[in-house]
Amino acid sequence: MKGSAFLIGATVALALTGSAHVGAKAAEPIVIGLFGPMSGERSALGVRFKEAATMFADELNGAGGIGGRPIEVRVEDSRGNPREAATLAQKFAQDAAVLAVVGGQTSTESMAAGPILAEAKLAQVAPTAGHPDYVKISPYQFRTTPTHASMVQPHADMLLKKLGMKKIAIVYFKDDWGMVTNTMMSKRLKELGAEVVLSEAMIPETRDFRPLITKIRAATPDGIFLVSHYAESALFMQQLRQAEPNLKVAGTDTLNDPKFIELAGGAAEGVVMPTLFLASAPEAVKFTKVYEAKFGKEPNYYSAFTWDAMLIVTSAMKELAAAGKPLTRQAVRDQIAAAAPIQGVSGSLKYEGSGDLGERQINYIVVKGKGYEPFN
Repeated sequence: MKGSAFLIGATVALALTGSAHVGAKAAEPIVIGLFGPMSGERSALGVRFKEAATMFADELNGAGGIGGRPIEVRVEDSRGNPREAATLAQKFAQDAAVLAVVGGQTSTESMAAGPILAEAKLAQVAPTAGHPDYVKISPYQFRTTPTHASMVQPHADMLLKKLGMKKIAIVYFKDDWGMVTNTMMSKRLKELGAEVVLSEAMIPETRDFRPLITKIRAATPDGIFLVSHYAESALFMQQLRQAEPNLKVAGTDTLNDPKFIELAGGAAEGVVMPTLFLASAPEAVKFTKVYEAKFGKEPNYYSAFTWDAMLIVTSAMKELAAAGKPLTRQAVRDQIAAAAPIQGVSGSLKYEGSGDLGERQINYIVVKGKGYEPFN
């Protein structure tokens, strides 16, 4: 695969390169399954998946599809539940028309689906599953997000260098992602000479964080590292600001969604977080403009990583079609793994001998008013 520019304005090339392999089945859609939390507390993130994937498909289909065949994205709601994710994986596996899958949102649901998709020889590209063990499931698992391990140093730099914290309280959500992030960050911060004065789990479905906040205040930290999802974090921030209006708070990129700011009702002001996606970056400007025009809001990294997941999958399909090769599940997986670097909206995309992408640029943002601004 040759290096590719951003898809908008280039989808004509993507569509036409496979035109020689139309054949008798030219009108049949090329089906990609997509799953994530389309309902429930994390639905704002699943909706980002759906928006980006369907926008991608609409643009590609408007340019003629791949080899004259349209892309069809079959969206399924996991509700953020790993059991439901496994059920959806079985549904995709049993549908012979599905040639690849994008999803899920959390590592937990992505890992629940993984073995089922692998057995069916379906490539799974998870936009935001960062758990180290996800890509260890099989050679069929890929992701567009960085791993938890690769974010440890950027998180540490944010806390120690950007915010000047020395005594840190870690508050983490009690799921696979939250627990492994807490373990790795606690270890790294201690290695760097910082003091982790508290490491406490957020129990799922908790609504009263006052006992936790009392523990935090007793530990007298310089600031808090918040490793949680946007809905729980918004409620936590509301209750924290009632007790500690000025305590520094930094979080993970899970808080990079306007829903966090909306739900927090002003209490999110000043929260700092890393991001691999800047809507104003040169490679993202066109994507951002089209996304804003279509959905009335700026894309975030959930949007960008899903777009790039679709780009990875369809670029592999394009290469197969251009070579006159049949589109099979195994062929799509193999082409994804072997592809040369392509330019996505979140950076350069190239798998480095596994389902992990090569290193990319980390930026920092801060909540200001009703949006996010660069933080230096």
